[in-house]
Amino acid sequence: VRGETMYRGCVSVPDIKKKIARHGWAVTAVKGSDHEVPDVAYTTGLTSRSLPELIVYGLPFHLSGSLLHDMASQMVAGLELSSGIMIHSATGEEPDIVVIQAVNTSDMVVTGALYSDFTALQLVWPDVDGHFPWEDGYSICAHHQPLMGVGWV
Repeated sequence: VRGETMYRGCVSVPDIKKKIARHGWAVTAVKGSDHEVPDVAYTTGLTSRSLPELIVYGLPFHLSGSLLHDMASQMVAGLELSSGIMIHSATGEEPDIVVIQAVNTSDMVVTGALYSDFTALQLVWPDVDGHFPWEDGYSICAHHQPLMGVGWV
């Protein structure tokens, strides 16, 4: 079952609850306000399945929504994600993604409104040269993809 992506500004808790009831989870995408605040997208609803929620920063919404829905579908089907796992691109056209435990979940406002206690994993993508934020040579500004947990080493 594939969820739907909702954009903050048009999001209400009752709407999210309906999406979760219908699809199993919802994705909320939030446009950053300026160059210091990045775009972010995250899931809500996986917690009710005893799974961690997912969050990703700095990707265009069509990519972040697709990535989050795909990963949520795989998790519901039995894929176990945890910090330190690298997800390799199936086609080679998308970058590999590294999973880290999100310690700071304050940007997940809708999820926090529904669940007083939840865990989340951040999906972290590399720069064009394949470097991740915790590696030497990473070329993207830190505020574009902030790390909300400890980087994978």
